[in-house]
Amino acid sequence: MKSQMDEDLVYVEQFLGGEEKGFEILVRKYQDRALNIVYSLIGQDKESEDIAQEAFLKVYHSLSSFKQRCRFSTWLYRIVVNTAYDFLRKRKNFINDEGALAKSAAAYGCPQEALLAKERVAIVQKALGSIPVKYRAAVVLKDIEGLSYLEISRVLCCSIGTVESRIYRARQFLKGELLKLGEGQI
Repeated sequence: MKSQMDEDLVYVEQFLGGEEKGFEILVRKYQDRALNIVYSLIGQDKESEDIAQEAFLKVYHSLSSFKQRCRFSTWLYRIVVNTAYDFLRKRKNFINDEGALAKSAAAYGCPQEALLAKERVAIVQKALGSIPVKYRAAVVLKDIEGLSYLEISRVLCCSIGTVESRIYRARQFLKGELLKLGEGQI
């Protein structure tokens, strides 16, 4: 972990020293994770890409304000989550994208497995989209992105206890939603 932090700081310093390549490396390194976070929060392919790109533009313009009190990735994820929150506040959109389902299901060989995978993904996305965004963000950062409670608390600007509570509540919401959706399938 320490070497990753040092490596990111080298790229930040390169960029701040006038070498665009440092920023390009950081973008390549984190673009997939940033896109996953945005997609998990809003669930729309095209708009997710735009929001992730907007977040990287914000990082580009404010990288000189990065104080190195936390990992670069934690700082970046905070910007990504806040940019997604801004989108949700403006548009009030939630998860609703069949294209992404088809892509994830295409990884399966036989059509029956692909269809079952597509249905599972649709059910989980629908359940995830129905829970309040502050809980959704916490559970996405923990269960999908694998961040620690400390990192999540820094990204979401709240205490570790609040993170734990939000993750617990999110999982309870998801469980209830999945049970409701499962009953509708029978």
